[in-house]
Amino acid sequence: MLKIRSTCNKNYVEKFGVERPAEWDYQYINYPCSDEELVEQCKDADVIHCGPVDFIRKDVIDKLENVKLIQSLGVGFDKIDLEAAKAKGIYVCNNRGVNARPVAELAVAHMLTSLRRMPEADMKIKEKGAEGFKESYKEFTEKGQTEMGSRVIGLIGLGAIGHEAAKLLQPFDCKMYYYDVVRQEAFEKEFNVEYASLDEIYEKCNIISYHVPVLDSTRGMINKEAIDKMQQDAIIVNVARGDLMNNADVADALNAGKIFAAIDVIAPEPPKDDDPLFHLNETGLARFSITPHIAGTTDDSFMRMSQWSYDNMKRIEDGEKPINIVNGL
Repeated sequence: MLKIRSTCNKNYVEKFGVERPAEWDYQYINYPCSDEELVEQCKDADVIHCGPVDFIRKDVIDKLENVKLIQSLGVGFDKIDLEAAKAKGIYVCNNRGVNARPVAELAVAHMLTSLRRMPEADMKIKEKGAEGFKESYKEFTEKGQTEMGSRVIGLIGLGAIGHEAAKLLQPFDCKMYYYDVVRQEAFEKEFNVEYASLDEIYEKCNIISYHVPVLDSTRGMINKEAIDKMQQDAIIVNVARGDLMNNADVADALNAGKIFAAIDVIAPEPPKDDDPLFHLNETGLARFSITPHIAGTTDDSFMRMSQWSYDNMKRIEDGEKPINIVNGL
C-alpha cells in the first residue's frame, strides 16, 4: 500500500473529483508547520505530495528514510532542496507544462485587449455612459486601429508556454520572433518563428510577450533601458512573473504614453497599495490592463495537476521511473 503525505491545499486537490486508487493511504498533513513536525508527519511516507511553493528543506529530506518521490502539484519546485533529495536517491518531479495552454491563452487575450484599446474604451464608457460611448467611438475613428495579422510579435522565452503562445498565434498570420537561451530550429521551421536577439525584438516588434522564469539574468528585465529601445506604443505582456518588471519604470512609461502594458503578475504578491501601477494618471490607466495572477489556475489545469501527480505516484508504486524529474536522477 502506497503511503502518501500531502502538504497541498485540500480544496485544490479534492474540488474537481479526480480519483486516485482507493487502496492508497493518502493523508493531508498539518502544513505549514516546523521542519521537525514535517519530518514526524512524513516519517513513514513513500511519497510527499507538495504544493509548488511548499518548503521541503535539506534537514527534512535527510531524515526521510522511506520517501521515494517528492511530487509537486504544480510547476514550481524551487522550495525543495534538489541536491539533498538527489543525494538520498529521492526523485523530485513537477507537472511541467500542465498549465502552459491556459497561460498562453491569457497572454494572447491580453495582446488583443491592448491592441484593440479595450481598457480605454471600457473605462470611458463605464464612467460616462452614453456620452462616453460616443467619445470612445470618435477616438477610435480618429486614431484608427489595427489587426493582429499586421503586428510583429516578439516572444521572450520559448519554453512550454512560449510554444503554446506561438501555436495559438498561427491563425492570425502575424510575423513572429523569439528570443531564448536555446535556439530551437525545428520549432522555427514548423511554426514560422524567427530567432532574434533581445535588442532586435525591442526594435522590430509591436507586441512583446514575456515567458521566462525568474533568474538573475531576467529579474527586472522589463525596465526603462529596455522600454526606451521599444517602439512607440509597443504592447508589453507579462503573464510570467512579477519579478521580471521594474514597476516604477513601467508605470512611468504608461503615464508618458510610451507603451501599453497587460499583466497577470506583479511583485511583490500580494501587492502593496502604494505600488505605482495602482496610481497611474489618466493616460496610464487607458493603456493598462491587469488580471490577478489567474492565467494558469483554470479548473482544467487543476484537474490535470492531480491526475498527472497520481500517474507519477503509480509509476513509483509499479517500480517504474517517474517523468518530469527535476533533480537529475
